[in-house]
Amino acid sequence: MSQIQSGLLRQFDVLEVPALAERQSEKWNRHPVDVLPAYIAEMDLPVAEPVLDAVRAMLERGGDLGYAYAYTTDAPVQAAFARWARTRFGWRVAPERVVLFPDTMRVMEVALERFTEPGDAVVVDVPAYPPYFDAIPAAGRELVLNPMRLRGGVWRLDLEGLARAFRDGASAYFLCNPHNPTGRVFTVAELREVVRLAADHGVAVIADEVHGPLVHPGCRHVPIGSLPESSRTPLVTAASASKGWNVSGLKCAMAVPGSAADFERLMGMRPRDRDGVGILGVAASVAAFTHGGPWLETAAHYLKGNRRMLSELLECFGGDVELVPPEASYLAWLDCRGLGDRLGCDDLAKFFLTRAKVAVSDGREYGQEGFVRLNFGTSRQLLEEMVRRMEKAVREAGTSSAGASFSGARRSARPQIGPWGRSGVFAPGGRSAEVTGFQAVAGGWG
Repeated sequence: MSQIQSGLLRQFDVLEVPALAERQSEKWNRHPVDVLPAYIAEMDLPVAEPVLDAVRAMLERGGDLGYAYAYTTDAPVQAAFARWARTRFGWRVAPERVVLFPDTMRVMEVALERFTEPGDAVVVDVPAYPPYFDAIPAAGRELVLNPMRLRGGVWRLDLEGLARAFRDGASAYFLCNPHNPTGRVFTVAELREVVRLAADHGVAVIADEVHGPLVHPGCRHVPIGSLPESSRTPLVTAASASKGWNVSGLKCAMAVPGSAADFERLMGMRPRDRDGVGILGVAASVAAFTHGGPWLETAAHYLKGNRRMLSELLECFGGDVELVPPEASYLAWLDCRGLGDRLGCDDLAKFFLTRAKVAVSDGREYGQEGFVRLNFGTSRQLLEEMVRRMEKAVREAGTSSAGASFSGARRSARPQIGPWGRSGVFAPGGRSAEVTGFQAVAGGWG
């Protein structure tokens, strides 16, 4: 590791609440200052210096803050992304077919409208990024939930369930890889099977790969568009520097159609559908893709250490809180069903916020009851403090009915296999699945 990277590690480790609380982002402003925020997907790590330099340069040129050069096929950011994709993943992307959008969710929404028709069914793996649950019905499409399976200590796509949904007439599939919230990085074999199934049934794949840059050492992200066989099915990939380099507020993302035909179909959108690309986001993205490699490598190394530390810290719960270690990013999907049963508490996110002063995301927002999502993209001392507070709150609550005030309808037992309707609404007598308690709740997810 270089001297610069060693210096970055020291910067990451000295992050403290007083300085972080001065930030103006939602993460550090939604809750009072005595709450440690671990909910929205935004790291506390300082932004890479090349990215900051690029933003400073825009400000120093008399304030270069006009409209972004986005409605084009030859912007520097398009070329920078294409070079980075080829170097990083061996993915050959034509720069002129990289379409700029303000964020990856807008890519997903526009691709949904361009590659499906009103009334079409769209498949989503659950747990899932909560805005998916809103975007699909809002577009007049039918939401089909495909629960992931926890097998052999690994979150896996239910490929059999996917095949059934495709056979039943689904028109599109939202693939999130690396997966939010589980952190799973899907294998080449899994992705090839997804492509095969989609091609066999004429299903469009709309892939959210926003967490793709920040994969932990020892794991490998494979963009689905980099597979030669991906040309067999309609495909649009959403990508961005936003999560990897912590610049979500600057608004710049890329849509990468899988083929020339997919590009033409996507470009049939209304021009204003991709309005909102920020000029500072474009500058930051060029810098990240061109000069941000060392910072990204250092951040991934640090986060892997945080992941290991978190796994060890969670042992204080005695098996009531379980973690399948994520393979990418900084989001931990914590199975708290045992803890909820012991405390008699159905709203552990509220419990941790009120009793521990730690803000985590409620698993029900992601379609899975009994789980919480915790952001560990912070310093190790703050991560340790989060878990210490959570453990203290649980210890003080004990095994009495102390959690009752945080409960909704009390679960009589650990969630069991439950049936789902095609629209995602609980349907008695429906097909069995491994996820229960679907509930899309408004909130700040990231």
